[in-house]
Amino acid sequence: MRSIALALAAVGALALTACDASDRAELKEGAKAAGAEVKEAASDIANDPDVKEAGAAIKEAGAEAADAVKDTAANAQADLADAAAEDKAQAAAEQGEKR
Repeated sequence: MRSIALALAAVGALALTACDASDRAELKEGAKAAGAEVKEAASDIANDPDVKEAGAAIKEAGAEAADAVKDTAANAQADLADAAAEDKAQAAAEQGEKR
């Protein structure tokens, strides 16, 4: 939204240098109207129930994904601990056979 406002301001500044007073007034009013339309559109989007519902769905999906990652990490850690214990037991058994 800021980029739109900056673009409008830049276009306005360039246009102001090449226009007469009446053109400047028209341009200023046009820029104000465009800014008001952008502000209204942003407000409409922010208050749209579908947009809010989509945001809630994304938040819920993110929470579910985080839980899945945590579960996967916990399972991987448990599997690594089991594998390490098996390797340690096997190494101890091999050490015992050599004696």
